Amino acid sequence: MMDDVTQIRLNKFISNSGHCNRREADNFIAQGRVCVNDKVIVKLGTKVSVKDDVKLDGNNISLNKSVYILLNKPKGFHSINLDNKKNIFSLLPFEEFHDLQSLDFMNENYMGLMVFSNNQDFIKRMSNKVDNLKQLFHLILDSDLKENDKNSIKNETDFNDFQIRNINHVDGASKNEIGLELSIKQVKDIEDLFLKYNYKVISIDRVLYSNLSKKDLPRGKWRHFKKQELINLQAF
Repeated sequence: MMDDVTQIRLNKFISNSGHCNRREADNFIAQGRVCVNDKVIVKLGTKVSVKDDVKLDGNNISLNKSVYILLNKPKGFHSINLDNKKNIFSLLPFEEFHDLQSLDFMNENYMGLMVFSNNQDFIKRMSNKVDNLKQLFHLILDSDLKENDKNSIKNETDFNDFQIRNINHVDGASKNEIGLELSIKQVKDIEDLFLKYNYKVISIDRVLYSNLSKKDLPRGKWRHFKKQELINLQAF
């Protein structure tokens, strides 16, 4: 947290309040919509402290503590249709952190790791990187994956612009259980990929998200990021 003396750029102050990302904050400033101590500020790069009275469109804004949360999503919870009572935010401390946003979306049938934050600048920045992050999925197919199909999928280069890093049968499990390591923006593309080879995906579970693991995180539970996890994730 900032002390009373430390100053940061005004756009970062607004972004950290959870109202927008930094680029949007710059636009608000340039449009004359931001006041500091009752004075309209249009100069980009202006610095403020927590002692300053900052307003956006006449409304006071304050600096919130940035929160980073990892959820092990269970099946049956929506991340898109939030009007449904069984939505992901019902699993999170949403009353405490009411401005949480998810880094990406998973439909109600998918399970596994999801990332949330109230730092919109972080969400915006990482959303642009998500298709470069290593992700590991545990899949269950409707039939055993044939070796020749496995090799074809591993070498797939012409499918929705994502990178397959590795694919293997899960040790000690049936041949329809697959470990798939790849970089992907939309989880739904996994279903479409296997459908191309005449397999239906019965279950999708994201078990690794970049450096984040669901180890010791039960289904339906959440936890805060560890400090080093955040540092490592932002380094990508």
